[in-house]
Amino acid sequence: MSKQPRDDGNDPIPVLGFKNNGGQQVPFTSSSSNVSQQIGSSTRVVTLYSTKDAFIETHGLTTVAATVTSGHFLPATVPYDISMGFETAAVNNDKFVSVLGSTESGVLYISERI
Repeated sequence: MSKQPRDDGNDPIPVLGFKNNGGQQVPFTSSSSNVSQQIGSSTRVVTLYSTKDAFIETHGLTTVAATVTSGHFLPATVPYDISMGFETAAVNNDKFVSVLGSTESGVLYISERI
């Protein structure tokens, strides 16, 4: 039986909790990308929230760089849950998020989910 919270129809609501000490703030500009601290080895999902329109990329290495031509667009003030990869073992998934402002500087908030 699921231990997830339930809705009015008694159906489970799929929801993840926040990882203890799993929050980050990554300041960014529109002139060069910035990379997060390493995401925890057991984390499969993160919530991203940006104060300004931005482009993101995830990768297993710190050398990842978001660009306006190939990055994934993240609109401002809209929280997004994203998977850090599809590997069976979470330790093999992406561990870094790179962010580049679309036209302005801002802050990317990252919350690890468990």
